[in-house]
Amino acid sequence: MNHTNPYWGDEMEAALPVLHTLEHAGYEAVFVGGCVRDVIAGRSITDIDIATAALPDVVMSLFERTVPTGLQHGTVTVIVDERTYEVTTYRSEADYEDYRRPTDVAFIAELEGDLLRRDFTINAMALRSNGTLVDPYGGLTDLRRGRIRCVGQAEERFREDALRMVRAVRFASTFGYAIAPSAWRALLRNRELLRYVAMERIGAELDKMIGGAGPHRAAALLAASGLLARAKEPLPAGFAKPDCGYRQRPALRSGRGAGGADGVPPLTAALARLQSKDDRWAGVFLALRLSPEDAEETLQRLRFPGRRIASARSVVMLHAAAAPLAAASGAAAVPLAAAAWVDAVLAAGVETASAWLRITRAFAASDGQIGGLTLSSGALEQLAAQLAQMPCTAVRELAVNGSLLCAHLGMKPGPRTGSLLQQLLRSVALGETPNGRAALLALAEILEEER
Repeated sequence: MNHTNPYWGDEMEAALPVLHTLEHAGYEAVFVGGCVRDVIAGRSITDIDIATAALPDVVMSLFERTVPTGLQHGTVTVIVDERTYEVTTYRSEADYEDYRRPTDVAFIAELEGDLLRRDFTINAMALRSNGTLVDPYGGLTDLRRGRIRCVGQAEERFREDALRMVRAVRFASTFGYAIAPSAWRALLRNRELLRYVAMERIGAELDKMIGGAGPHRAAALLAASGLLARAKEPLPAGFAKPDCGYRQRPALRSGRGAGGADGVPPLTAALARLQSKDDRWAGVFLALRLSPEDAEETLQRLRFPGRRIASARSVVMLHAAAAPLAAASGAAAVPLAAAAWVDAVLAAGVETASAWLRITRAFAASDGQIGGLTLSSGALEQLAAQLAQMPCTAVRELAVNGSLLCAHLGMKPGPRTGSLLQQLLRSVALGETPNGRAALLALAEILEEER
């Protein structure tokens, strides 16, 4: 069924020369997939995908600049005016192996056959160069109703590619849609197949969910689906099987915002207040009360880069020391508490302390607690003020260095030098000693005499 589409994006306008070149050579060409879905929904477009009846070698012959991105699947990257467009030949797929990859890919001449192989109806629409929408599977209706429905039989789509089950959760959570009952039932029946999917692919989908518009909705849907407990490698139970109190089938809930507008505690809309994906991941771990070891294991199993793993682990470690200071207004101003905060900041670093403050402030503003810990906005503001006023937070910021200390005290470089620098740093950070060379060298002399 074709519709006249009233929407058109500037990005598509810029890509029209690609379609026109293919059409003038006698080959059908259309915009397809996510860009069509998003332009109809009024969302910004990140990538433009084009499908065509032209074979890959023909596509490469029609354009001056191309890259053979994935010829076995019919994909050629076309470069026009320094913009890149993936142009893929219409194809059909059959005989999937390991519930993930097709073993038989055949190039075809019909657009409808190409759309049939796609996962969900909202992703199986195409736009011609004249603005006509090609929608053989009812994607426009599902888009308007806020529904994630599979193309054809959901059972077949999930058994072809088990990652589609996780993608269903991602689209539903990001767009605030419901998963159609037929898709939800098929997901529950086939969730054991997730063990065939590589962990890095699951990690990439989860990262998009956490960074999307509804990370709290994703948490609720994942908890209800039980998908993560079926992953190829076991994930910590506190992460894979959290007790989110979410038992009602999301497919039967309101179409917009499955999981509720605020999600289900402990993973609520507070997550969406955070701008950084790394902050959101750390917030998930804090809300679920995961240990630093479980947080680290979770991200390692999902194949995250070491830098991001270390960042999350550091925030979770800091939480154990800093959490008591955030519980009651005025507590952070007590001298012992102020010293404890300084020690925590020096041990974790300013970047980690700042991330922890962003996370706990977001949860304090939204829920008043995180992971069962009551949060005081007043206490957090005091801790933030103390952090901002700390005159020195790293050894490299001191007015003296190891060489100067050794020369002044007549000592050889070694562990004692590092220990002295840390003591000087703490004194400066607490405001007990000014960060000046004379004052620091004098304090170093006293510390050495007291040994």
